[in-house]
Amino acid sequence: MKLKRIITCMALTALCIGAYAQDKKTNPNPWFIQGQLGASYTTGDADFGKLIAPSGALSFGKYFSPVWGARLSVSGWQGRVGSEVSKQAHGFYYGAVTVDGLMNLSQLIKKYPERPFDVSIIAGVGFNRVFSRSVSTFMGRLGLQGSLRLNDAIDLNIEATANGVSDRWNGRDDHGIDTYFNVGLGFTYKFNTGVKCLTCISEEYPEVLYTEEEMNALINEQRAEAKEVLVQQTDTVVIEKECPPAEKVVKGIRSHVSFALGKTNIAPAQEMNVLAIADYMKQYPESNATISGYADTGTGTREINLRLAKQRAEAVKQCLVEKYGISADRLSTMSMEGDEQPFSINDWNRVVIIIAD
Repeated sequence: MKLKRIITCMALTALCIGAYAQDKKTNPNPWFIQGQLGASYTTGDADFGKLIAPSGALSFGKYFSPVWGARLSVSGWQGRVGSEVSKQAHGFYYGAVTVDGLMNLSQLIKKYPERPFDVSIIAGVGFNRVFSRSVSTFMGRLGLQGSLRLNDAIDLNIEATANGVSDRWNGRDDHGIDTYFNVGLGFTYKFNTGVKCLTCISEEYPEVLYTEEEMNALINEQRAEAKEVLVQQTDTVVIEKECPPAEKVVKGIRSHVSFALGKTNIAPAQEMNVLAIADYMKQYPESNATISGYADTGTGTREINLRLAKQRAEAVKQCLVEKYGISADRLSTMSMEGDEQPFSINDWNRVVIIIAD
């Protein structure tokens, strides 16, 4: 009963932490799940190799900020105990449940956008159970985790922890506490962080490329909305001459070029969006284009983001000039000078917006 109460209490604690994190809607840091397999070493009276055993861990948690996070971790498998007389060792099975605090040491030292590798400090407390002898003990742990970013959703991680438990843990009354060390290799999956396609259609962001007909339809729609708002605000009837068809007034095209994390080169899949601008400008030799570069402000320092935004705009201009033969005199570039973000979703702001008319 005591074991069940302790595990239930720890689970409720983790759920409370999660509920608090969910309420912070401005927090862009996702929930994550981690799985690891590796080896454990138990200190004891036998050769080093005889005290190594398999270990594994499964954790679920969340970073509340780029630096601070927490997780609920279930770990264990096999421990080893050595004999002082025979120098032999035998194994036993155990399991542990801990609540771990996480501190991203890399982000604490210096924030950097799309960092490929992070190092985090782990400190936790929990409960440990040896199944063969029905021995239960509280425990503490301290360790490090390194994470290599594979993409937005998945990290490759390696973790090393030192764990302290009661002297009863290995069945020998020979120390004040027993210690064992774990090293594991595994993956971290971050929920709801799949790579978002800027050229895909969605409800929130319906179109990226606009043809001339689509531009005309949007303008006519905005005219109707503006007229309705004016009537509501003034409580008067608006008499308006019939406007000429939009297609006779407006010509233009709008395109977006999205960029990968921390990159300024145009991906092959994005070149079709540059080509759309080039084709339009060749069809209308009197047209000019404005190229505006951006970087997401959810990661990195202001200086780095401004540099990325400028370099992305210049990369698109260079592609139009050198690859598609558009005169540089017809192109003007600009980039964000502060925290301007054209889109509400953070990842969409790694983008260059091109408007030709």
